[in-house]
Amino acid sequence: MRLSQRFKALCRQKPLGIRLLTAILLYSSVITLIATATQLWLDYRYERSAIEERLQQIEASSLNSLANSLWEISPTQIQVQLDGILQLPDVRYLKLESQFGDQYSAGDKPNTGATVERHYALNYVDSSNAAVKVGDLTLIVSLDEVYRRLADKVLLILASQGIKTFLVSIFILALFNQLVTRHLSTMAQYARRLKLDQLNTPLILKRKTRQTEDELSQVANAMNSMRQTMLTDIDKREAAERSLARLNAELEQRVSDRTQALEESNKELRETLKKLQATQQQLVESKKLAALGGLVAGVAHEINTPIGIGYTAASYLADQALLYQQQHQDNPLAQTAVESSQLICQNLERAAQLIRAFKQVSVDQASEQCRQFDLIQYLAEIQHSLSPKLKQANPDISIKGPTQLILNSYPGGYYQIFTNLILNSLLHGFDNQTGGKISMTINPYADRMQIEYRDNGAGIPDGWHTRLFEPFMTTKRNRGCSGLGMHIVYNLVSQLLQGHIQSIPSKQGAHFRIDLPLEPKPIALSPPSS
Repeated sequence: MRLSQRFKALCRQKPLGIRLLTAILLYSSVITLIATATQLWLDYRYERSAIEERLQQIEASSLNSLANSLWEISPTQIQVQLDGILQLPDVRYLKLESQFGDQYSAGDKPNTGATVERHYALNYVDSSNAAVKVGDLTLIVSLDEVYRRLADKVLLILASQGIKTFLVSIFILALFNQLVTRHLSTMAQYARRLKLDQLNTPLILKRKTRQTEDELSQVANAMNSMRQTMLTDIDKREAAERSLARLNAELEQRVSDRTQALEESNKELRETLKKLQATQQQLVESKKLAALGGLVAGVAHEINTPIGIGYTAASYLADQALLYQQQHQDNPLAQTAVESSQLICQNLERAAQLIRAFKQVSVDQASEQCRQFDLIQYLAEIQHSLSPKLKQANPDISIKGPTQLILNSYPGGYYQIFTNLILNSLLHGFDNQTGGKISMTINPYADRMQIEYRDNGAGIPDGWHTRLFEPFMTTKRNRGCSGLGMHIVYNLVSQLLQGHIQSIPSKQGAHFRIDLPLEPKPIALSPPSS
């Protein structure tokens, strides 16, 4: 365990030397294996060539004598010759068969291992130089000894080469550590300890002084030069920082004085701009309302009289035509006169209703009194007053907010606003069908309040969220709608109650957000138009 810990510590302290030693051992081992394999291959070729030479020697010297012994039928001589051949190196088995079926053998036939087997024909040459075959010789040579000798050589070569490689690697590692690694460690430790407040200490390597600089000397000199340059730059920076600090102190004082003056001026300007914007918006709305009031006064004065006279004449004509029809029932002209006069009366009545609705656009502020009232209770009274109109659709109306909210405002304006909103929900949202829901959420804050009005009806078409406050904008003109209801609501909210109203896009139904003061400022009342 301690040895492994020491090895790990050495790897952390000197990783470059460990990598160098590993590389040397790896490459030396590869070279040793290649050299060993080459040497074994050469030795194997030499051993095989030696075996071939012995076989050739047997062919040259022993085959003729064996053939003569067979011809002379001398078993003792044949066995002596076979035993003599068996004494040769690596020869393990010999078998001799004569033409007459006689067999002779020497040694034991190997059943395992690598062998070399040769077969020779034994021919006897008589006096007339005629060759006569007298038998066959089988010779088996074993390669086990060859492989054993090669294995012994492998172990010897690997052991010697391994020891040599390890010793050379250790020597190279020690030399590399003495010349390079320890100096690199010194430079690394110096770089780790180097701080801005310790730049006066130079880097000094513990080595003999050399006439010519090598790479390590160049690195050490470069680090010392860099350290000196940093010292010079730090001195310059400190001097510049001192000058900058003095200048910043002066500038901060100036900026502080001017900032305070600018803040006071900006505060006054923002308040003035806010007042100007509010006044501008109020003037624009007031001009629009004044122009609309003048138009209403002119229309009432110019159109009411001829429409009243026309309605009187048409009603008289209808009575006379009806009387004439009763006297002359078969006269088609009388029927036409009755129908035409009734149609004229109906349309004149419709025109009179439109003029009365149009008059409501001009809010008669002189007739409205500012007083204290409870908004929550007043909304319940508005809901009760609309009961006859709500009877058919019977929507579910919920009011959420404080139990009591006292306002000092204009209750008539609130009545017209919520009456128009509820009737619009009935006609446009629910189409006078049952199942509708209306919710009014009142959230007071500071000296103002925010009212969220929602229904779950058909909703407002895209592009109508801003146009619906314009006069005469309606999608139900064929149902008798004049398109003035939401314009009246807008004028009441923005002029009389001095608030804001906006239509919020919603996934289901209509959604209006009304922001109003709890107590609007007194407004300058103008005399009613005649």
